[in-house]
Amino acid sequence: MKQISGYVGAFIAVAGLAFVARELARHVDDIRVALGTLPLATIPLSLLVGSLGMLTIGSGWRACLRLLGTDPPVLATLRSYYVGQLGKYVPGGIWPVVGRAEMARRQGIPGQTSYGSTLLSLGLTYLAAALTAVAGLFMTAAPVGAFPLVAVAILGVGISALHPRAIRIALDLLQRVSRRQVALPIPTWRRSVKLLLLHVPAWLAIGAATWILGVALDPGTPSFTNVLFATSLAWLIGFVAIPVPGGLGVREAVFVATATSFTTLGTASAVAVLARVVFIAVDLLGAGTTNLLTVGARRHATRSTEDL
Repeated sequence: MKQISGYVGAFIAVAGLAFVARELARHVDDIRVALGTLPLATIPLSLLVGSLGMLTIGSGWRACLRLLGTDPPVLATLRSYYVGQLGKYVPGGIWPVVGRAEMARRQGIPGQTSYGSTLLSLGLTYLAAALTAVAGLFMTAAPVGAFPLVAVAILGVGISALHPRAIRIALDLLQRVSRRQVALPIPTWRRSVKLLLLHVPAWLAIGAATWILGVALDPGTPSFTNVLFATSLAWLIGFVAIPVPGGLGVREAVFVATATSFTTLGTASAVAVLARVVFIAVDLLGAGTTNLLTVGARRHATRSTEDL
């Protein structure tokens, strides 16, 4: 079973890379135009800040795993997270869950815990996006249309769903449907909400990475709170649009519609395209770096054993 999990995770990673390459090829002209007007240091800075955001989400997943009774090594967890993340670019909606969970199973984590923690992590991540979007809405003076109602609705339903009673009902329903015993600990509401708040800094970093691009293309114009609101909301609605791999197109459309502090729609569109490129690069760098570190750690362990 462990070997099968490894094959599933590898397949999803390869498929994710293929779809990433296809999307980049489709938008290569837009990307070239946007990059042509960008100061040289902007992309590395945006990459660094964006990487901190995604690392925070990966660390949040490890906290979910610990909440459900396991304590996996940091590097192994982050490798499973980044490689599994590539599944979000594969059409179908379920692949980021399957990819991450199967990579975790490969590390010896029980199936119920790996899948349960992945679903909890995704739920908390995007509830934090809804919370950040709602907070950003109150801090921005720019008109943003009716989109915030989606964030408010998701936030209200999601926080209610974190209540132990709601989780118990969901688990009981899952047991009846699957006809299998689901033995997962149910966290208290306080612990779940605390973990939700720990995901908010990730969205501050993701919003900041996008804002850095905006300032470079439209100096002195974009409001940080408006860009933070638009970014969080765009990722949230892109995630809810399950059939669309990685929210491709949806995320950009919502961002352009709500990032109203830019001088023109064309500038907002260019920022949306560049942000997509930056976060694809963050995903690829994360997967590549954690794989290289894992290989290095294994070689070091092998040499240490041979020396003995």
